[in-house]
Amino acid sequence: MTVLNSPAVSELDDAARAVERAGEGLQRACTTLARRGDDVRALRAAVRSAARLTRALATAVDGIVDHVPRSVVRAETADDLVADLKALRNCLATGAAVADPALDDLRDLTLSDPEGEFARSYQEWAAASTSAGS
Repeated sequence: MTVLNSPAVSELDDAARAVERAGEGLQRACTTLARRGDDVRALRAAVRSAARLTRALATAVDGIVDHVPRSVVRAETADDLVADLKALRNCLATGAAVADPALDDLRDLTLSDPEGEFARSYQEWAAASTSAGS
């Protein structure tokens, strides 16, 4: 039985909202890129938004994993499902990390404050890695 106001439910709702916001950001960035396809800033924003969405999805999958033991009665099925979802989460986290070198390449072309952007990117990565590493 799941209590509706439990911390696990609240965290999962927060993750879902983060995915929704990141998805909306990606949609806006892609729309801008489609209109201004020769703009390196629009390209960078689209890549950054895709990485942010991927990180948010990794966090959401991590939250879903927490619900498997309460939702799946058969232990062996639950164990397999947890393993599959953790593999998915790890692929998503790795995918987001793969975007970082592309963003580094684009950063030098678009920013006047590369150090500040690096600090922000590192904080995003660290937050996603901490959530995904559990």
